[in-house]
Amino acid sequence: MRWKSLALIGAVSLALFLTGCMDKFQMKPPEALFALRPAEGTAPLTVTCDGSLSFDEDGKIVEYIWDFGDGSRGLGPIVSHTYETGGTYRVVLEVFDDQGLSDRRETQVRVDFPPPVPRFSYTPWRPGTGEPIRFDATASESPNGDIVEYRWSFGDGEWDTGAVVEHRYWYGGGYPVTLTVIDAAGQQATLTQVVEIQGGPGCYTP
Repeated sequence: MRWKSLALIGAVSLALFLTGCMDKFQMKPPEALFALRPAEGTAPLTVTCDGSLSFDEDGKIVEYIWDFGDGSRGLGPIVSHTYETGGTYRVVLEVFDDQGLSDRRETQVRVDFPPPVPRFSYTPWRPGTGEPIRFDATASESPNGDIVEYRWSFGDGEWDTGAVVEHRYWYGGGYPVTLTVIDAAGQQATLTQVVEIQGGPGCYTP
């Protein structure tokens, strides 16, 4: 029985020894860390992705792989990427060390849609009272796609919608005409011009 006890003690000691060695020499994975500068803004937005804070305790990081969340990828500890359109994008960094181990970390970058650019002209240039004035906003544009709505406020309590509209003023004076445009992304912008109406009728033949 004594030899069985000795064998059991030996087996336990060997197991403890091997476990200690495995713990001592177990390879540790790297840790992915990164920062975005800036993390939000208006498109087109150029973001610097800095993964140089990543580290590996028992080796060195040999590869940095970026996924910018818009179908584009990058390589290296520090990279830049430009987001051309608005949206919320998931940025992922995956790092690999010289032992083949890896780690990944992710965060989000918020990119705002830029506003549209409202423009309008009107004819005639010196309208008189009662004379029809043609307001044309077709020169307005948006980097986000089509402009889907045109809203007019004529400064006399009247309003209208459409890219091209007509309006008459029945009294002379200066009227602030405001155009509001809304694009396909839901962004909007306004432009105001003062239209001077002559006290008498303009050169208009019905």
